[in-house]
Amino acid sequence: MSDDFAKLWLQGNLNQVAITRAQQAIKSLGRALPCRVTNVIGKLVTVEFQMDTSPWTLPPVTIPKAESPWLTEPTQIGDTGITEPADAYLGGISGQGGGTADFRQRGNLTALVFKPVGNKSFSPIDPNAAQLQGPNGTILRTTTGTTSSVVTNSSGTTITFGTTTLVVNASGITLTVGGQTFTWGGSTAVSTLPIQAPEVILPNGPVNTHYHYVPAAPGNSNVMTG
Repeated sequence: MSDDFAKLWLQGNLNQVAITRAQQAIKSLGRALPCRVTNVIGKLVTVEFQMDTSPWTLPPVTIPKAESPWLTEPTQIGDTGITEPADAYLGGISGQGGGTADFRQRGNLTALVFKPVGNKSFSPIDPNAAQLQGPNGTILRTTTGTTSSVVTNSSGTTITFGTTTLVVNASGITLTVGGQTFTWGGSTAVSTLPIQAPEVILPNGPVNTHYHYVPAAPGNSNVMTG
C-alpha cells in the first residue's frame, strides 16, 4: 500500500506541474481585450484597456491599426475596439520597430493590432448601402495612370480627371476643361458659357452656320441673323 501511495502522490504532482505549465503558456499568449483609442499617430494608435484588471494595472500600448494602404479609416481619439494578437513580432511589417519576425515568444501585449468594434449607436443613413464618411469628408483617388480623384468635404464635391475639374457646391457648378472655365449659378445668378465656333454643335447645325429668325418691323422683310 505504501508503494502505491507513493506512486499516486508522484502522479498527482506531475499532473499539477503540467497544468501549471499550460496555464503559464496560455498567459504568455497575445490578448484580445477591449480598448479605447487615446492617441493617433498616423497609422498607429495608443490604446487603453477598458476592463477591470485589478490587482494589476495594464499599461497603454501603441500598436498599428488593422488596415491597408488602399482603404484607411479616420480613427479618432475615443474610438473603441479590441486588440487582435499575432503569433509573431509585427514591427518588421508595421514599421514600428523594424527587423524581421522569428519564432521567439514576445510579450502578450506587444504583437497586437487595433480593430474597431461597432456600437448600437451607429446609425447608417441607409442600412442597405455602403457608407463612407469622416470629419473632413471622403477622398477617392487613383494611384496609377491618369490622376483622378473625387473629394467631398465642407467646400463641396470636386471631381478631377487629369486637367479637367468639376466643382459642385452651394455657389453653383464650375467646370474647367481645356484651359477654359464654365460656371453656372453663383451669388449673381448669372451663368457664363464661352463658345468657340465651330467646336460647338447646336441642334440645327454647327454654331458658325446657325441662324435665328428675327421678325421684321412693319413694312420690312423678315431677316435671318447668325
